[in-house]
Amino acid sequence: MSEKLGWTELKSFPWTVFFVAIFIWIALAGANFYYQSIGGFTGTGILFPISVIYPNSFLWTGFVSAFAFLFIGIFAFRYAEKLNVYLLFLMAIVLVILGNLSQGNFDIAFLQPFYLKGRQYYADAINITDGSVWLRDFTKNLEHFQLHTKTHPPFATLLHFWILNLSNIETLAIVFFAIGCLAFPLFYQILVYLGFEESRRKRMLLLFAVIPSVNIYLLVSLDALVLTSTLIFLLGFARIFHQKEIDAISFLLISLGLILTNLITFSGLFLFAFLACFSFYFVLKGKWNFVWLSLMTAMLFVLSFILICATTGYNHLETFLLASHSENPEGFRLLHQPFIYFMTRLEDVAEVLLFLSFGFLAVFFSKKSQRAVFGNRNINILFFSAIAAIFLMLLTGAYGTGETARACLFLVPYFLILLKDVNSNQFKILFHLCLFQTFGMQMIGNFYW
Repeated sequence: MSEKLGWTELKSFPWTVFFVAIFIWIALAGANFYYQSIGGFTGTGILFPISVIYPNSFLWTGFVSAFAFLFIGIFAFRYAEKLNVYLLFLMAIVLVILGNLSQGNFDIAFLQPFYLKGRQYYADAINITDGSVWLRDFTKNLEHFQLHTKTHPPFATLLHFWILNLSNIETLAIVFFAIGCLAFPLFYQILVYLGFEESRRKRMLLLFAVIPSVNIYLLVSLDALVLTSTLIFLLGFARIFHQKEIDAISFLLISLGLILTNLITFSGLFLFAFLACFSFYFVLKGKWNFVWLSLMTAMLFVLSFILICATTGYNHLETFLLASHSENPEGFRLLHQPFIYFMTRLEDVAEVLLFLSFGFLAVFFSKKSQRAVFGNRNINILFFSAIAAIFLMLLTGAYGTGETARACLFLVPYFLILLKDVNSNQFKILFHLCLFQTFGMQMIGNFYW
């Protein structure tokens, strides 16, 4: 990969698409802001499509961290081929830490996402006295919990309780971040199985660390844990493609990812939808092996939660139905609030795309890049199965509260693997555009709620 880009290489990047994407964002945000300022209600945030943002503290330590993030990002990318993969893992972790320390300091970056807003799992976890009793009575007390607790399985809050029981909030932050960082080696191994050449794998790892959604939400959010568990799931499929057969390890990886994800978030339904879409594609090709894989995985999942119910008294299905009603108490929004339904669907999609970065959108939507972006059959199957799955979830009204850049963090790998065969010069420009966008976003605002 060339380290210096001349005018010809710069011109090869789809700048028109890049600036059109920015223009569309400004136009949509402006229209939404104007409509709300005259008394209209869209069900979306005032800074469409960003659901939540608070101004930064602008401390000098934050500025130092932000510029260190820029410097290390540029340095690591330039010398990626000369660095071994373990150093790159370290670089990726450092980039996430520095990106978040741009918020100001350790307390703001590591601890406040847990306790400051008062609506997090932490607020309920510190009030638990007996975890087994709390779990058994979870559905009875659902409406008395904070917003996040009552819209997620109880194990999300119990995980906070168990860690806090052993230590303190600092340990909680470190454990969450450590689990989130497992996403890096998992993602790297997925790239190996999907046939990425070494140089691109190394730079993809760095891009993964500086993508706005990953850099912002990997540090201490529950969705970082979801990203890790869904990558275990994806690793199973990548292994199948690599070996050209379904083996016991692949089955266990897929099942483990499915069960772990659904223990901590109802977004785990995405994985079921993915299995259905993935299997449907192969059924159309006359192959039923993935149907049997999906059925066996689903059976193992059901047995696991029956066992949990029998031993703890916790009913996962009942909790899901109550949580769904809690988020949409009036039922399917399209039937009673069609305009808000449409606007929130638009917000959900637009926020995912915005947090992927404008640089990525330029390559993704450019006609010149289409052959490279969608040129690999196996990657296309994974990507379009994921897109079909999330599309079905959005149609049902899922993510009515927005913040899909966080809640759909698990989608990022499916987008990034499309860059396997993208031109090296375009990839380099994309990386730096992404790096600078994340730098700006981390400097300007805090995106937790």
